[in-house]
Amino acid sequence: MLEEMHGYYAGERTSAFVVMGLGGASVVAGSLLVAQSSDFERGLGVPLIALGAIEGLGAIFYAFQVNGEIRHYATTLDRDGGSYRREELGHLRGTTSRFVFYRLTELGLALAGAAMATYGFVANADAWKGAGIGVASIALPFLIIDTINNARAGSYDAAVRRFDPAENNVVSPLARANSPLYLSWSGRF
Repeated sequence: MLEEMHGYYAGERTSAFVVMGLGGASVVAGSLLVAQSSDFERGLGVPLIALGAIEGLGAIFYAFQVNGEIRHYATTLDRDGGSYRREELGHLRGTTSRFVFYRLTELGLALAGAAMATYGFVANADAWKGAGIGVASIALPFLIIDTINNARAGSYDAAVRRFDPAENNVVSPLARANSPLYLSWSGRF
């Protein structure tokens, strides 16, 4: 189970770094675009800065949070598998419910961006074209990333649900101290 837990949280940490990179790149690109003279480029740059900064900052905080979660759940699993299972299932329930909100928000932003760009093309309004493309270009990658993250959370949730602490070896404190002698048992009563 420890391997499953580390695999899940390693994916979460990697995702945080990817989002951080995308957010940073969006802010830099948006800053360069806002400094240009055309309405299209400035319209494109503003949402890149705003949404990129929000996503990037959120990812920074999440990367630190993941490290704490790894330590917490590894310690809990080591001490009491039943407590780990109950606590992690509650945590995953909250995580997957937030993914619904995140993905709906990102889908809404992508659709709003498409509507803004469509209006811009119909009305020949360059700022609207740029803003719409900017909003959609930020929202779609994050929708894809959060869809992948949601699937990973679902797989991990299934693994935690299958986890039966009674079926796993219980190792004495001597084994944890790297002693060559240890006691263990496994099986069901």
